[in-house]
Amino acid sequence: MRSFTLRAVQAACFCAGLAAVCHAGTVSLFFFNETVGVQVERPVAEQRPSIEAALALLAAGPTPDEQARGLTTAIPQGTTVASLSVEGPRVTVVFSGDMLSAGMTALRVEYAYRQVDWTLRPFGLFNDIRIMVGDKLVSEYLPALPVVAPRPPRHPAGFGTLGALTGHSITLSPGHGVRWNGSSWAPARPQYCAPLNNEDFHNPEIAQYLQAFLEADGMIVHPVRCMSKSYGLSPYAGLQWWQISANAWLKHTGYPCEVYASITDDCTLGTGESEHTDDIYSRPLSSDYDGTDIYISVHTNGLTGYCIGPDCPTGTETYYDASGEHAAWGAVSESLANNVNTGIMDALVAHVDNTWVCRGACVKNSNGAYGEISTPDRAAILIELGFHDTCDRDADENHLREEFFRSASMWGVYKGVCEYFGTLPTWDFYSDEYVSDTIPSEMIGDEEYTVRITFRNRGVLWSSSRGFCLGAVDDSDPFTSFNRVTPTLELAAGKEYTFTFTMTAPRPPGLYTTDWRMLREGVTWFGDTATRVIDVKPPWTPGDHDHDGDVDQVDFGHLQACLSGSQVPQDSQACAWAMLDDDSDVDRYDFAVFLQCMKGPDIQVDYTCAD
Repeated sequence: MRSFTLRAVQAACFCAGLAAVCHAGTVSLFFFNETVGVQVERPVAEQRPSIEAALALLAAGPTPDEQARGLTTAIPQGTTVASLSVEGPRVTVVFSGDMLSAGMTALRVEYAYRQVDWTLRPFGLFNDIRIMVGDKLVSEYLPALPVVAPRPPRHPAGFGTLGALTGHSITLSPGHGVRWNGSSWAPARPQYCAPLNNEDFHNPEIAQYLQAFLEADGMIVHPVRCMSKSYGLSPYAGLQWWQISANAWLKHTGYPCEVYASITDDCTLGTGESEHTDDIYSRPLSSDYDGTDIYISVHTNGLTGYCIGPDCPTGTETYYDASGEHAAWGAVSESLANNVNTGIMDALVAHVDNTWVCRGACVKNSNGAYGEISTPDRAAILIELGFHDTCDRDADENHLREEFFRSASMWGVYKGVCEYFGTLPTWDFYSDEYVSDTIPSEMIGDEEYTVRITFRNRGVLWSSSRGFCLGAVDDSDPFTSFNRVTPTLELAAGKEYTFTFTMTAPRPPGLYTTDWRMLREGVTWFGDTATRVIDVKPPWTPGDHDHDGDVDQVDFGHLQACLSGSQVPQDSQACAWAMLDDDSDVDRYDFAVFLQCMKGPDIQVDYTCAD
């Protein structure tokens, strides 16, 4: 969510991931170039720079040279640090009244928080940063939002599943999306680590897994953005609806103007001033309108813009808000954040990457910095799943770019939601349902049968690269020489997949059991088992062309019609039965086999007659 491009403006001592402390005599400050964060190094008189010195320089703003390079700050000119207190993980920075001189907006609050947060990172892990003017958080000086009256409860189309979360509802926000910036429709975040796409686009790609898990367990889900890539084109810049911001989608789906244009009051989208703040507030205001139980926003993080190496930032952070108008919801929000973050970390460490970590403190109080979670009248959290600009770690093919990682993290969120409501997930991390099969109940020995077995995935994404396959129980089956069937595509929760393969009936007649089950190779077997008891009948008797149980002159007449001669291939499919010695011609050797079985009319011959 927070996106910074690291640019060395002066001699750099500050490592890309903010993991090292600057050398004596310098501090690292953060300013902006438009919406992009920029790091600068400043010399200080102290051999061991203090927090006070760093914040004083930050409040003073960019130098004239830095301003000439396009650097700006969210902290107005003339602002000073009135006081500073550090109590364990909490830092309280009180700015002078000049902080309010340029007017307070949600973006100014958020950007000022970012500047302070990242300027303080080298001094320790502070997970409770408060930015104040006087005795109020700066967020408490924001203009009042409209009070949105809730509408009668409604169920989205197609809802009807009963499960552990039945009776509960959620507003699901995959943050950002292409929005009107005052002159054009543009993404809120750049693309940093291609082929990973913009955060605007991969947020809904990730959040769709959470929606599927929750709805499969009975929860009513109200997404604030379009979650289907097949929904169609929007009227905005020729883009697909799933790419568009929340405020435009909420207007399209019938929400009132006070929800999607709460700041500008401009109900006509794509004209006039920037709709960025409208977009931010439309998400939580929609939850007030829908009266949902909880609010969860799914984001990814950014700091350096493009980073490779061991010092780059990495890991998951989860934010709640216990400040100002949201203080009444602070305790339940913190509880939701703790449950969800634990679910994410447990799922990723146990099933995906045992080196995955939180970024500093796992759960943090945002203290009004993010309007998305300080606004809704309910438990609300914001997840920063990983860093989309750490290109050889979080944003690589094994993490944010991988669908298995995405689905696993969202299953962790689902588990955390269940635990918040005092229940357990109906569907395990690895889960499925048996749907159907075409395995016949009777077979003829030695005959081949094409069969199909269909399962519905109810857990994390199935991927052959992660070892998911259909397996013969106990690693063997009387009808196959193989014991694994691999899916040819990735399969998300709620989707069905049909495994197609060939079974060959055993030669000896009798009752045989075939049973097949899903597994992740080397990890676990899971879910339902497709089981069938098959009555295998005696195989066809060699030479019995008309399948009447005897081998007689009638069958001999058909054999004569198929004779091709030695080493002359018999290409007719109708004569395949006559190749009794298993070569490609029909000659005297096939006739010799035929004679072994020929006993005359109405004399039953055993299928072993030619053995």
